[in-house]
Amino acid sequence: MNTAQVQLNITDHLTALAVTNRQIVVVTGATGGIGRAIVEELADDYAVVAQGRDEARLISLAKLGEEIYPVQCDLADTAAFETTFGLLPRVDALLNVAAIAPRFAFDDATAAVWSEVMHLNVTVPAELTRTLLPQLRASTGTVVFLGSGASRTTSPNNVVYAASKHALQALADGIRIRTEPDRLRVATVAPGYVDTPMIAWDDDYPLILPETLIKPSTVARTIRHVIEAPADTQITEVWIRPRTEA
Repeated sequence: MNTAQVQLNITDHLTALAVTNRQIVVVTGATGGIGRAIVEELADDYAVVAQGRDEARLISLAKLGEEIYPVQCDLADTAAFETTFGLLPRVDALLNVAAIAPRFAFDDATAAVWSEVMHLNVTVPAELTRTLLPQLRASTGTVVFLGSGASRTTSPNNVVYAASKHALQALADGIRIRTEPDRLRVATVAPGYVDTPMIAWDDDYPLILPETLIKPSTVARTIRHVIEAPADTQITEVWIRPRTEA
């Protein structure tokens, strides 16, 4: 893609996406550490619709390949999904990566905190998956939810985020059962601590990290493995742990 003429509106990409001979993969949170690594991993082989909010980072993403289609939008506005993502001509895989991870103990978290985290981490991927369900059914596609080590455990100082990832696990399982007749594949990829800015919390809670953090590229390679699994199987859960535990 000519980065001098980068378009950031999804409607600007529809003509090219309608004629591409590549599978189309939608990646939310594509400008974050894991999201960008996923785009880098898939850029040579897929048409990647890369969602983010930061214009400069999206333009940078366009340099990664000829079929990177950056889309600038705020996922919090789920009412706009039908008139944006719903216009995509085909979707072979949806990678729900975008999330926020503020740390709060339950007695420090307000109702507003709970609402924001649950909306962005659970409601948004649920709504986007529902919006793209016709395209995913047509392609017998794959949906991946980026979970977390917090999907099955918790911390007294990170309970809001952990609760959202528990809910995301339940969402993924429920969607997989619901769409089994359509032959969709639905997976949760749940990494432990990944070396991204997300874990650079600026708060007063104690933090113990493992000696070696997981690389974003490792998570990206795992997601490729999930979406490229042979047709006779589906990989429903992958838990990615650091070599040393915190």
